[in-house]
Amino acid sequence: MLRRLLIASVALLLSFAGAATARADEVASRCSGRVIEQPFAQFGDLADYFLAPDGDLSAGGARWERRGAEVVAENEPFWVHGGDTPAALWLDSGASATSPAICVTLDDPTMRFFARSAGGPSGQLAVDVLYTDADGAPQELRIGKVGADEAQEWAPVAPLAIVANTTEMDVRFRFTAVGAGSEWLIDDVYVDPYKKG
Repeated sequence: MLRRLLIASVALLLSFAGAATARADEVASRCSGRVIEQPFAQFGDLADYFLAPDGDLSAGGARWERRGAEVVAENEPFWVHGGDTPAALWLDSGASATSPAICVTLDDPTMRFFARSAGGPSGQLAVDVLYTDADGAPQELRIGKVGADEAQEWAPVAPLAIVANTTEMDVRFRFTAVGAGSEWLIDDVYVDPYKKG
């Protein structure tokens, strides 16, 4: 009798282990396929990054949700991701653009991109992370604002902490031009895949 109970217990534990392994494999496959680059090295940031889906707009922004934003034939002048087709997002005051979903984990601490203010000095570019919480409710969290004085010419913005990634999950980044006379160009949206410290 004790032997049967022991065999049944082992079989039950193995089924739980199998489910956990399958879940880990699913997450690994969802977050796989990342091409690691160092796009900000010439600016003193030697961290590794991966390009967000259509982060360079080379696919024309078809998977981006655009509300008043347009893809234009301009590019950050450093061409950090290569290519030969100029493309950037243009947003004027009140316009927004939301990236396609990006699989992130606890080990993906920050995101970074290039921006240029083409509008008035009081314009700002707000950056929000959109995600679904553990209860299945949609959430949004402001992770940063870029002021016009920080990007009068094309420049990489300071890394912004994703903060919402408390587990393996899909997030999207929303960029919104705020303030009177606000006008922005953004390009090359990247995520840092390695936790620091």
